[in-house]
Amino acid sequence: MTAEYVEIMSVRVEAGSRTLYVDLKQNQDGSRFLSISEVNREGDARSRILIDEQYVPELFRALGAVLHFLAPDKTPKAYTVEERRRSHPHAYEAWTEEEDERLRAECAQGLAVHQLAQAHGRTPIAIRARLERLGLTPNGP
Repeated sequence: MTAEYVEIMSVRVEAGSRTLYVDLKQNQDGSRFLSISEVNREGDARSRILIDEQYVPELFRALGAVLHFLAPDKTPKAYTVEERRRSHPHAYEAWTEEEDERLRAECAQGLAVHQLAQAHGRTPIAIRARLERLGLTPNGP
C-alpha cells in the first residue's frame, strides 16, 4: 500500500502544553494542502485542519490582519522603504504639484497604471491612490 500523501515540509510550534504542527503535504495527484494539527503532551492528535493550497494565501492574509489587530506596533513590515525604493525610486515621497500635473496629462493620454508607475518611479498602488485623490479614473492595469 502506498502513502496517500507526501510531507513536503513541517514546522513545529510550541504552544504551552500543546504542540502545533503546520505541514505542507502533497497528494498522489500532485495537489498540495496545508495541514494544521494540535497535539497534546501524550502525543495524541486532538484536532486537525486541512486547507487546499488555493486557499492558503487568503488564510495568511486573514492571520496577518488578526496579528496586526492584536499587536499593530509589533507586526513586521514585509519590506523597508529602502527595499521598496530599489524598484520604485520615488516610493513614499511627497507628491509635488508638478508631478500631479504630469500625472493628470499622462492619464488623459490613456497611459495604463503600470506605465504611470514606471514613469513616476512609484508603485501601482500609489498611482491608483493618487489618481483617486485627484478625482481621475485609472486606465487599465
